Amino acid sequence: MQILNVGIFAHIDAGKTTLLERILFETGMIRRPGTIEEGTTESDYLQEEIERGISIQSTIARVFWPNAKTPTVLFQFLDNPGHLDFQSQTSASLVVADLGIILIDAYEGLKSQTLQNVEWLRKRKIPILFFLNKLDRKGIDITDSLVDLEAVLEKEPVLLWKDGGEFFLSQERSSDPSLLPLLEWDSGLSERYLKNPDLLADLAKEGFGKGFWKEELFPVLGGSALQGDGVRELLTSLELLSRYFQPTNRPDEELGIAFKRELHPDLGRIVYILPAKEFPQNQEFWSISGRNKTDVLYLVSTRDFEETDLAKSREIFVVAGQDSLKPGDILYSSPQSNYRSELQPVRKQFQVLLEPEIDEDRDSLWESLRLLTWLDEGLEIKILPDTGQIQLGGLGELHLEVSLSRLKEFFPRKFNLSAIKVARFELWKKMVKQGEFQHTAFDQKISSGLVHASLVSSHSFSREVRFETKITETLEEAITSAFYEVVAKGSKGEEILGLDLIVHRYDPPDHQWMEISSLVKVAVIKGLKDIIPDNTEVVGPLSLLEILIPDSSLGDVLGALSKRNAKIHDVVSVGDGKSLIHAKASTENLLGFASVLRNMTQGRGVLSLDSLFDSEHYYVITLVDSR
Repeated sequence: MQILNVGIFAHIDAGKTTLLERILFETGMIRRPGTIEEGTTESDYLQEEIERGISIQSTIARVFWPNAKTPTVLFQFLDNPGHLDFQSQTSASLVVADLGIILIDAYEGLKSQTLQNVEWLRKRKIPILFFLNKLDRKGIDITDSLVDLEAVLEKEPVLLWKDGGEFFLSQERSSDPSLLPLLEWDSGLSERYLKNPDLLADLAKEGFGKGFWKEELFPVLGGSALQGDGVRELLTSLELLSRYFQPTNRPDEELGIAFKRELHPDLGRIVYILPAKEFPQNQEFWSISGRNKTDVLYLVSTRDFEETDLAKSREIFVVAGQDSLKPGDILYSSPQSNYRSELQPVRKQFQVLLEPEIDEDRDSLWESLRLLTWLDEGLEIKILPDTGQIQLGGLGELHLEVSLSRLKEFFPRKFNLSAIKVARFELWKKMVKQGEFQHTAFDQKISSGLVHASLVSSHSFSREVRFETKITETLEEAITSAFYEVVAKGSKGEEILGLDLIVHRYDPPDHQWMEISSLVKVAVIKGLKDIIPDNTEVVGPLSLLEILIPDSSLGDVLGALSKRNAKIHDVVSVGDGKSLIHAKASTENLLGFASVLRNMTQGRGVLSLDSLFDSEHYYVITLVDSR
């Protein structure tokens, strides 16, 4: 039996969860489809998801096709959040997905989140199948969506159905020229067709299966997830693709990869693992957290689970009692000199401060926050040394709001809370600045010697110390330690980014009466603190906005954006009395904007906000400090 891991991705409200619900119904996994409005879906079962009507964590659903009794393929669907604030969940799914289904709201067309999903999948070389959803609505013209897709993909997408609803791949025999794009990418298939045109239907299926995995084709299906239109055709297409799927070979020493953590209502803390080979109970393994051994294995589908003593290769299973495993950790069959992770840490740009109302609750609050951050890799906590307050960092305003609401499940007592703030940093803005660092002690009788160095822009947000001269390891450590101590908190109170220290030469003192590494460290610290203050600027993340609003609210929304110093790129009329605004602004200036938008549009405005922070996307904060 083939196993295929299928990630479902889309912008907000495009219908991901509804699609999965319909798939479960069509395959007999549930008796009737649940709805988001009623809070009865299989994949969105957390209280926060039900109350807000959004997905905040990824969900795995096991679906046997065509049925559980005689399956030819096991689909492991990964339903992912649409909101960018929960992108850590989506990133983890990308680690294990074989292909991605990207849903597009056929009425609203491509959105910024659609483009982001395409970029993520293509960067990881994951083939994409598109599904135009909500085709049951009247007055839909899919032409614009197809044209936009072609522009994004730089290749014409292949439509797999006709206006009358006929599904091309269901034909046993055909002479329909609409099938030709499925095989024209391959000269061998084209030659076979020219020799025997009667084989067109079979060759089109073969071309579809082979061309998809080589990313030669970007198929487009369509229908209505809510009504079930096109869902069986989607499953048929996936089954056909599974016949041509060849899993990537992993190194022999790799047993699998952990990619998701969850608090299960019955199993407690569990970790999801995709095995690279058969994985039995009581399997010994090594990871970055050391030597471990699994206990009971479970196969989990949404909230349902069953115990197993052996997981097949690539059959996702979960284990309890492995709290040290993190998403992205590789599991090995033997000790390694270098342990890898498939996931890079994400900078937490939004922050809030907490402290318990009663000091005796501090330890309990801290432990509750540790559980919350264990569940969500997009969160981090630390204690501020100056105040003793706990800082909770996250990926967005909504992300922190949801996380604080979830915290009440684990910590029901009262705690004090600051307003949400956006992280700020100091960015080195000079190309090169020369420096000579020296420190003397005991009435200038003892000298550190002279460190000749340059402070150089890294042209990114990275930091590094490089040595162009031979000095002792002890002195290298002293200089490096001094540099990272200074850049941890600059003169403006923020972490310094984008600065490299290049040490050209070191002139030792004439008389060395003692170990001078501590003096060298002091010299470098003082020298850096003298140079840095006048050569940095305060920066923060930049947000790209896409706002869909009723035309009646357009003037008010544009005015609100102007007050927040937003730059409007364009305003596009999308019909049906609605307009789409594209803009960008300092993320800091947009705090609270989502609530303002809801009030202005009576809840009918849809905001998609992507906060970017790297060497190409950032905002220089020149306004009066709002803090």
